[in-house]
Amino acid sequence: MTTSHILLRVSSTKPGQLDISPSREMSSTPILIDTISNSSSLSRSNHEEKTEPGGMHSVRPVLDEDDDLTIRPGRKPPPKIPKHNVITNTITSYLSKSDSREEVVSVTINISPEVSFTLHKPLRNRLSLEVNACEAIQDLMDAHEFFKIIKNPQTENYKDVLPFLITRRKKFFKKRLWVVRATLKAMNGEWGTLGTSPSIHEEFSSFSGIACSRFGVLPPVDVLIKLSVEIQTCARVNIDVVSMERLVQIFDRMFEDCHLLLRSRTVAQAAPRSGAAAAKSAMERFLPLSGGVDYLIKFCRNTFPGPEVRYQWTDRGHFED
Repeated sequence: MTTSHILLRVSSTKPGQLDISPSREMSSTPILIDTISNSSSLSRSNHEEKTEPGGMHSVRPVLDEDDDLTIRPGRKPPPKIPKHNVITNTITSYLSKSDSREEVVSVTINISPEVSFTLHKPLRNRLSLEVNACEAIQDLMDAHEFFKIIKNPQTENYKDVLPFLITRRKKFFKKRLWVVRATLKAMNGEWGTLGTSPSIHEEFSSFSGIACSRFGVLPPVDVLIKLSVEIQTCARVNIDVVSMERLVQIFDRMFEDCHLLLRSRTVAQAAPRSGAAAAKSAMERFLPLSGGVDYLIKFCRNTFPGPEVRYQWTDRGHFED
């Protein structure tokens, strides 16, 4: 039996297709391959055989994308969708003076005709021009200062924005600290009853390396207890007397501890309305003050090429009904 080798020539035809034809005459017809099919279908096709009349098998030739760089432009990854909830929650957290309804600044992201933010805060007293004017001016100044820091080329991460939060939103920040400390304090003595995994790798999954590097061979339940105690200690700091530099260091550690504690299976899968669920909720409301700011910094730099963030207020600048 004589075996003949057939060489295939690859040439581009229409966009999204490849023309694979034999280098010498064959009775078979050219095969067209759609290069935008998903990876699973490509994988199946790589091993696909077709049975022809007479029991002959012909292997369907398929090019892997690494074999020919010319097919890469047809497989561009989809653009990342901005995390709008992270952006709006972060801005609200930094511009709201407290959690009370009349002090919360709500945020809307406008997409058209160009990306911008709309900020809204209800007027406290629509019958008093003087009261409304004072509040409106303060809100305008705070928003201007906040976005100025966000767009400052010297701003690297949330630690550069914390001084604004601690000085301009002291009451709000103190409340967030108190809630985190109170919910974790209520968990003192309860961690051992939650069925924590005996394996650090199961309890912290992909974050087990961080947990091991910080806490060594401590059992997972002891790691949860230690994290809880450290967070409570940080949250008790008196921000009125400690230097700003030291406060940034303390809260940097507190944010790291909250991030790690939230990644534990015990907290992540906490039963609704349980003490662990309350602590989880408190920490999740606290974290936009760190990771949320880091995301906002990147988003604003990529979205607003100019020196300023585009935003506007509703019910500010005029005080009539």
